[in-house]
Amino acid sequence: MASGGQRSGGGQWLRLHSPNVRICHWINVIACTYLLLSGIHIFLDFPELYWGHTGYQGYPAIFKLSDWGLSWDEAGELGNRMWGRNYHFTFAWVFMINGLVYAGWNLARGHFRRSMLPGRAELTSAHLRAELREHLRWPRRSHASTHRYGTLQKLSYLLLIFVYVPLMFLTGIAQSPGITAAAPWLLDMFGGRQTARSLHTFGTVVFVLFVVVHLLEVAAAGLVNRVRSMITGNLRVPEGEA
Repeated sequence: MASGGQRSGGGQWLRLHSPNVRICHWINVIACTYLLLSGIHIFLDFPELYWGHTGYQGYPAIFKLSDWGLSWDEAGELGNRMWGRNYHFTFAWVFMINGLVYAGWNLARGHFRRSMLPGRAELTSAHLRAELREHLRWPRRSHASTHRYGTLQKLSYLLLIFVYVPLMFLTGIAQSPGITAAAPWLLDMFGGRQTARSLHTFGTVVFVLFVVVHLLEVAAAGLVNRVRSMITGNLRVPEGEA
């Protein structure tokens, strides 16, 4: 993950992120921001969730925004389905192509194997409990090894890249009548278009929680230092940790 660097007063500069990682990261930040905002607009225009093949206003729902104080008409005034759909599909393509470039590049370079696959010793219950306790000490946690992925980070990133993203992609395209007409197995996979929509929405909530935790982790590891490393590629490691 990191390569050797030059020493400066009070620490050492390490080359941490390759240009590919940095470019793909910031493209994803932009794409995910637009995906979230456009997804909210789409949801506000139809502010209920259903399970199965059928769902419409008045049909029994598993979630209603009106139960939280915002009526269907009020939500519709806040949302813009046309704007939302246009930007959602546009940035879904941006996100997908960027993700394929990122995954392909890092698989070819061996980054996943070297830096993100946890070893057997890391997967023991004792090690995982110790690391979880360390994470829960925020903001009094140790800043050691800030230039390496922890086991929980490795597992969360692998699940995000290879499980969560494909699931969100499939639940997204399963909502398209044009695509499901050519691939009806998508509806069978999720048990209906409305189920796919609900899973896609729940997945968005999970992603927002992931981003919040990610930002807290960045802050705990040194906000300025970590953001700077994602821009320049260089991380400043304090004396004694290098």
